[in-house]
Amino acid sequence: MTRHTSLAMILLVAALQTVGPLLHRPRIAAAADFRVDNRIYMENDKEPCVETTTLFHDGVVYDYLKAPQEITVFDRNNERFMLLDVARRVKTEVKCNQVLALSEHLKTWAARQTDPLLVFLSAPRFDQQYHADSGTFVFASPLVTYEINTASAPTEAVSNQYREFSDWNVQLNALLNPGSTPPFARMVVSNALQTRHLLPEEVKLTMRLGSGFPPKRITIRSQHSFTDQLDQSDQDRIVQTGQYLEIFRAIPFEEYQKKVKR
Repeated sequence: MTRHTSLAMILLVAALQTVGPLLHRPRIAAAADFRVDNRIYMENDKEPCVETTTLFHDGVVYDYLKAPQEITVFDRNNERFMLLDVARRVKTEVKCNQVLALSEHLKTWAARQTDPLLVFLSAPRFDQQYHADSGTFVFASPLVTYEINTASAPTEAVSNQYREFSDWNVQLNALLNPGSTPPFARMVVSNALQTRHLLPEEVKLTMRLGSGFPPKRITIRSQHSFTDQLDQSDQDRIVQTGQYLEIFRAIPFEEYQKKVKR
């Protein structure tokens, strides 16, 4: 399973009533530094199929894939992503407006399909139930259901930054993996979490596939561990990434996509 396809599957599926305004959201005034360790599991697997670490520092987000070694740098102020392939020592740039254009295209395309799941994902609607006593948030529908164990964000800045990166990253995944699931359902989930200043600690996503009986379902689980500060090793990793950005050879996005093996 590829890195970005796998991440898309858990950050997957969330509707956006209007995708366009995302690019023009005001920048977050006070940026927080924090870390998120992510593990993604297929069905009942004991071992994660994807492990990443995401560092938020000084308004920039650094996302590190454990294997294969690939780094995504989200530079919101300059409206771009930088992708770095550590093994090949190459980098490429993806502008936010490229990501946005694909999202707008996918929304229109999915709405015109005959597959009920794709049509749903073009503009998903959930029955939302938040249980404050347990911190459980359920987003239910006949085709897609999220069950999320949440925790309160330490600050509003953390919930805002996490939501913004999640929205952009799931859209980037759609660009990096043509044919993957449209990215709109998780964005609805992210919006609801941010509204309540909540962070997802555990996520269980269940999707119904096809129209057979009994219906086929797939379940994807994830765990997200938040730390509200960066330690020295995190700071060193960010410095090293800056060095990579200086010395790695820049190549066009199309070339990066042809040769990178995720």
